Amino acid sequence: MVEPVPVDSNSTIGDSTGSANTTGATNSTGGDAVSAPDVIAWPAPVPITQNQVIILKLPTAGGELLEEVSRISDLGKEGESITAINYFGRIAYVVTFLQTDPFYVLDLNPSDPSVLGELVITGFSSYIHSINDNNTLLVGVGQEADVNGTVLGLKISLFDATKPASPKEIQSAAVEIEENSWSSTDAIFDYKAFRWLSLGDGVGLVILPVRIDTWSQTGSESTTGNFDGFYVYNVSPDGISLRFKISHVDSADFYGCYSDAYLPQRSFVFNGNVTTLKGHSVVSTDLDTGDQGWKFDLPKPANPYYCVVWEFSIPGSNHGLTFMLD
Repeated sequence: MVEPVPVDSNSTIGDSTGSANTTGATNSTGGDAVSAPDVIAWPAPVPITQNQVIILKLPTAGGELLEEVSRISDLGKEGESITAINYFGRIAYVVTFLQTDPFYVLDLNPSDPSVLGELVITGFSSYIHSINDNNTLLVGVGQEADVNGTVLGLKISLFDATKPASPKEIQSAAVEIEENSWSSTDAIFDYKAFRWLSLGDGVGLVILPVRIDTWSQTGSESTTGNFDGFYVYNVSPDGISLRFKISHVDSADFYGCYSDAYLPQRSFVFNGNVTTLKGHSVVSTDLDTGDQGWKFDLPKPANPYYCVVWEFSIPGSNHGLTFMLD
């Protein structure tokens, strides 16, 4: 249950049972706060996840209490967890996942919050981004899965919630779902790694950091077929198509010598060029042609003893030089 507490400036205004396990799980609008925690029930022998969206009344003065106004309980099917949520005024879009991907449209009317519509597809989204003015076209970035819930690899979806009672996935693209490979993106947990470049209402480019790892039939690492860089996609209601790729390392060099310094995964657009940062390099690329303008590589260790392979120089390391660019 939500526990009301006295409120002072810059202080905690309340707590609730459960945990928010996805980016953007809380939001405030119109004097109300909305939280979407997962609650884990532990009756033996199997824990059960219960999803809920809670609407709280924000205090207007010091010493007032944070109070629950209403909630949507038991969102999704038994065992599913919330993987993505985004708020647009009184409307919220929520994705849950266990074996399939229910995509929900919620009405957050504080007096009577409700589920307006639901779509069930394979896979799941971990980040949702609006691409039109009325927030009814949404790009979802996550993972494709089979009908049994086995995760296969990176997936981009375009959802249409123009009719809230019947949302649709109108376009999708899987990056790499073949055997002996794995595709992923940091944008599923780091929203600053995602870039939407609008070219009109509901039309534009998605610039996304992408990593593809491959291995042989025996399970050992492969020096062919690997990729680490960015994919640039054309996105519109008519389709999702790959415009070009920006490589930050050759596949054969995945297991070469690198410093444990690294760059965050970011993209910036200037004068028709996109500058991308990832791992140990910075690359400038022409957005029209996909041609590389220039590339800068971080210095490698002078002493081979300090070498790390590309994949082991991971964000969050406390060693070496770290660039933090937002």
